Amino acid sequence: MSKLPIPPQVIAETLDGVCVCYFKHSEHDQDAPPHYYVSVPINDDTCILLCIITSQIEKKLWFYRRTNEKAIDSLVKVTSDDLEFLTKESVVECNMAELIVKKHFDKRVNPKGPLDVITRELPDDVQARIIKGIKDSPIVKKHIKNML
Repeated sequence: MSKLPIPPQVIAETLDGVCVCYFKHSEHDQDAPPHYYVSVPINDDTCILLCIITSQIEKKLWFYRRTNEKAIDSLVKVTSDDLEFLTKESVVECNMAELIVKKHFDKRVNPKGPLDVITRELPDDVQARIIKGIKDSPIVKKHIKNML
């Protein structure tokens, strides 16, 4: 993985299908590690949705059991059988889908961290589960769901 050899805006313009990117989010704590993010294209082609992939499944389940149990159904479980680069069972956090204008993608990527497109080839069933998770989320705003 490289240290931003290609500007984030250029990479963002190439995200035209469901992809997985790896980067350190600029709004996360400086000590936080980079994460995998699923990038979901939006119909107007100027925006994407980012959903973090996390292995902290129990923490997410605990949080939603306390705050909104219906949101648990929008945690999409994935394993190395689904995404070969994963080393632990994880979830795609579809409840926290972040709408990003592609030309502002660079504001989400920490310039001191890595940035790479890990895969542009997600299995169809995984893509379908992620999109369903976003659309069924009780937390994602309706106007974002309608953009898919």
